[in-house]
This record gives sequence, structure tokens and C-alpha cells, in this order.
Amino acid sequence: MNTTNSLFCRYLFVSVCIGFGVLVPNANGQVTSAAIRELTEFVAKKFSKEVAEEGAEIVSRKIETVVAQLGDEAVDAIRAVGPKAIRWIEASATDGAQSARLISRFGDEAAWVVTDPARRAIAAKMGDDAAAAMIKLGQPAEKILELGGESAAKATAQLSAKNGRQLAMLADDSTSAALVKNDALMQTIAKFGDKGMEFIWKNKASLAVAATLTAFLANPEPFIEGTQSLAQVAADAAVEPIAREIASSTNWTLTIGLLVLALCAYLLIKHWITQPRRIAK
Repeated sequence: MNTTNSLFCRYLFVSVCIGFGVLVPNANGQVTSAAIRELTEFVAKKFSKEVAEEGAEIVSRKIETVVAQLGDEAVDAIRAVGPKAIRWIEASATDGAQSARLISRFGDEAAWVVTDPARRAIAAKMGDDAAAAMIKLGQPAEKILELGGESAAKATAQLSAKNGRQLAMLADDSTSAALVKNDALMQTIAKFGDKGMEFIWKNKASLAVAATLTAFLANPEPFIEGTQSLAQVAADAAVEPIAREIASSTNWTLTIGLLVLALCAYLLIKHWITQPRRIAK
């Protein structure tokens, strides 16, 4: 398309939008006609090719409709990715508001969720944290969400992509999948973020032991900060069953009786030794 045609489409687009300039209500008040005009001028300039391909009048009408329905969230989404935001929002049907939020936050990367009905359903059920997890990690996030639900979604949302992948590997391994199902552990990751996840990844074998996991969750910060040793907790957990078995198999009545007899014998012998002896004549 030559420059003259491009400018013509741009001006036509803006003119049409100005012609529809009315106050457009949203949940927080009103998006003014001036705001609509500013948005359409921005879209016409930055996304002129897409506007020309779809038609200036069509795009302008769609902007007005979507903004009327969703307000500022739609404005931010359209500014982020242009006219395709409108298509994605329209295709989202009742999930349009969430799709607009995700597009405005993640831009083109949001397409992984907002253009797929199954992923949109997960995001609608579990919230924006779940959507953020899927956008960040792609398909591996779905296993995390399947096992850990909303608590795992909140945990994943606080992680870098690298540590998010480590959490996905825990979810995919049958020996560690139970950790992802543990709400308290996911809440710990959500609180401590990457630092907490790095500790859990390095100590995943120890944390698979129930007693060790319980001790860690009771007060995770000293372990994460390195002021308390998880290895010592694991060692204590290994010794405790042995000590308990010894204690349960001991006949304490007989043992105490023997100790009393031994003490009496000791006292008698001591008394006998310390008594003065008569010298025979």
C-alpha cells in the first residue's frame, strides 16, 4: 500500500471514530469521546496496515463497542496489540473482561491463553494467576495447575520462568508430584518466590519424607536462609523410629526392678567395705 492510501485510511478511520464520539460508560465512570479519539488516532498510526486490511469504519465501530462493554481494560488491550485485541476479546465471549486484562498485561504473549477455549476455562476458574502461569510456562503449567489448583497458580505466578520450569518438573515426576499437591508448600513458594523454590528444588528428596516436610513447613524461613539444617532434621527423623522401637520393645518393669536390685547390692557392698573390721586375738 502506498503512502497516500495509508494516510487516507488513517484519516478516514479517525474521522469515523470522531463521528461516533459519545460518552462511553464503564464500571468506573466514563471513557470520554476524547479518550476514544486519542485511542483511534494511536491505533491508526501504529497499526495502520491492520486497520487498512480490515477497514477503518469496521475497526472504529468495533473499538467503540468493545470499549463501551469493558471500559479502560479494553482501551489498554487495544493499545497493546492493536485491532487483533478486539478479535480475541470478541472470541472470548463471557471471558472477554479477563482476556482484556491479560492482553493489556502480557501483550501478544496472552494469545496462548485467550485464543484457546480450554485454557480460558482454566483461567476463568482459577483466576489471573493461573493465566499468568500458563502464559509464562506454556503447556508445562497445565500439569502444575491440575495437581495444585489455585495455590499452585499463586506460587507459579511468583516465580521466574526458570524456577517455574523446576516446579513443572516436580509436578511431572511421580516421586515428587505430592509436593505440588501440598497447599502449605505452594503457599511457602508464593511467599518466598524464587529463593524458596530454589531451596525446595535442591532438597526435594529430603522433603519427600513426611517428618522433614512437616518440620520445614512449621518454620520455613530459617531453612531457606541457611540458618537451620534440613539434613539434621532428616537425620533425627531417621533415628526417631529406631529409638521408638527400642522403647516400645523394652520390659520396663523388669528393667527398673533390676536397676533397683543393682543399687541395693551396690549399697550393701559399700556398707560392708566401709565397716571397721575386728582384729582377731
